[in-house]
Amino acid sequence: MRKRIVTAAILMPLVIGAVYAGGPAFAALVAFAAVVMLFEWTRMVERRSFSRSFYALVIGSAASLFFAAGGFYDAAIAIAALGGVAAFFLAKRETGIGGWSAFGAVYVIMPCIALIWLRLDAPTGRALTYLLYGVVWAADSGAFFFGKFIGGPKISHALSPSKTWAGIVGGILGGCLVGAVVGGVLYGPEGAVLHLFIGGGLGAASVVGDLVESAFKRNFGLKDISSFVPGHGGALDRLDGMIFATSAMTGGLLLYMLSEKLQG
Repeated sequence: MRKRIVTAAILMPLVIGAVYAGGPAFAALVAFAAVVMLFEWTRMVERRSFSRSFYALVIGSAASLFFAAGGFYDAAIAIAALGGVAAFFLAKRETGIGGWSAFGAVYVIMPCIALIWLRLDAPTGRALTYLLYGVVWAADSGAFFFGKFIGGPKISHALSPSKTWAGIVGGILGGCLVGAVVGGVLYGPEGAVLHLFIGGGLGAASVVGDLVESAFKRNFGLKDISSFVPGHGGALDRLDGMIFATSAMTGGLLLYMLSEKLQG
């Protein structure tokens, strides 16, 4: 617990500062996280470090996030897809299984592109990104404390032997709380109600991301992907909820913007 708190106390100001600064600082932070996550992903699925498919994904990630930071999102998505295709054929030739390696482009690089778009080009991107991080952190903390101190029935041994239904509820409630507080401060009582549901939805997405990551680890016989983040495991262990919550917020915002455009 102490190591977990110390790590959070160091990383949270770094992330908050990068979100505030935006631009190259935020893009660089996302790119660094992407490289670490891709390393952990390919090592997990291929059972080896620094494979050729890892380098293909890293090159694709660096190029795609560079274009994303410049606002060229179509090019960024296309390059990420090419990186995944290259990883597939390289892993297929060396291990006989390429699909899991290629999936790293979808699972890691695409959400990173979405996060850069959210902060740098989405309307009120800074506020939305702060909301996103706040909900994910609250969902993670709520799930941890509810699961630890309330416990109760387990969700599924096939997914994770330790995760409980109480933890799921705690994660969603944590997201609801942050959403309601942010909405109330910015928009008053009506905003608090709306953002309570937004926060709950993002909290649920974060919890689902944690469960999916647990399923991946169980499938490959791992407890923690690495020890890169002291007290939290690997970068993927720490950012699994962020991956899903980012995808959910980006998808919801794009649908909202499309509906506004059609109505206008």
